[in-house]
Amino acid sequence: MWLVGIVAVSVSGLVISSLPEFMLFRERLAFSLFEFHARVDLEPFDMKTRDGLVLRSWYYAPSEGRPVIVYFPGRAGDIIKKPSHLFDLAEQGYGLMLAGYRGYGGNPGQPSERRFYEDATDLLLQLEEKEKAPGGIVLYGYSMGTGIASYVASTARSRGVILEAPFTSFRDVVSFNAWPAPVWLVRTGFDTQSRIARIDAPILLLAGQYDSVTPPAFAEMLSSIASSVASLQILDGAGHADMFEHGAWEQLTGFLDLLQASTIPSAEAGELVAP
Repeated sequence: MWLVGIVAVSVSGLVISSLPEFMLFRERLAFSLFEFHARVDLEPFDMKTRDGLVLRSWYYAPSEGRPVIVYFPGRAGDIIKKPSHLFDLAEQGYGLMLAGYRGYGGNPGQPSERRFYEDATDLLLQLEEKEKAPGGIVLYGYSMGTGIASYVASTARSRGVILEAPFTSFRDVVSFNAWPAPVWLVRTGFDTQSRIARIDAPILLLAGQYDSVTPPAFAEMLSSIASSVASLQILDGAGHADMFEHGAWEQLTGFLDLLQASTIPSAEAGELVAP
């Protein structure tokens, strides 16, 4: 009986410790909407991963002198519905790389923080090796994607970094949204707070005044840590997913205009540190 009890406790602990990650990844998009429609002429960009998978992302070539915006979506992984503003930027000459996650959008594999970091690192290396971003890159993450964007921004050169609905760490998000959940069981880090000081490119932080998922206090904390390079914009009346209805477009394009006008040299992916 004692063995049964130990097994039951172990299984129970495994279920509890896996719950935050299940909640994080459970709503991911299972198929690619790009197979049906896109406003700009995106090209499939396939990459072989370190563990032998082939992941599909989506690429749009920039006009001369414009950077490629490398976009890391949120936990739903819907990279066509949410960032329609990126297609507006593409129509203005910016390049796009819409990162496809493992286990999302028809891609094989299971999501995990470590694998996301590896895949994102290798995606930037492929951009450099294939000379797909001659005007440099701008890293852009939304919600969960800010944890991935901040990681690669701390290990690679970029012209700028945009973090929309950022958070300090996934543990903090769980603590805020599911208190009194035992946050010590959370295995996924996405710990932007610990690495944002290592980012030496200009950073734009976009936060919604009424965001109940990643409240503006998270962005304020990140801004205070990286005050020398970060610009914080808390958008009046905005929530987690509607910032572009409350002035985010003007903030985003103003930031990109400043990057274009700056004397910062165009940067390739640079030397990346493997996760």
